[in-house]
Amino acid sequence: MNEDLRLSLANNAKEWLALSLTISSAEKVVFKSIHDGFLSSHGAEFMVHVYRTTFEQALQSMPDTERNKLLVTFREAMDKSIDEHYASISA
Repeated sequence: MNEDLRLSLANNAKEWLALSLTISSAEKVVFKSIHDGFLSSHGAEFMVHVYRTTFEQALQSMPDTERNKLLVTFREAMDKSIDEHYASISA
């Protein structure tokens, strides 16, 4: 990947992040409603497929540094969720 493309993708990612931070409370409520509707209608397996596809597409368009940060954060969140899950079962 050439440097111009890398910079373009990095700038695009920054713009999407800025946009995502400006989503209003009303838009978040609408998104939650749509999300929950898909989850109820199609089930967890369908949603896992959606999440995985989205995550993979995002990773493909990220610069290496940002990709690595996201993967570290994802791993930390997974570890925390696993620990919390097993702590709740043991309690």
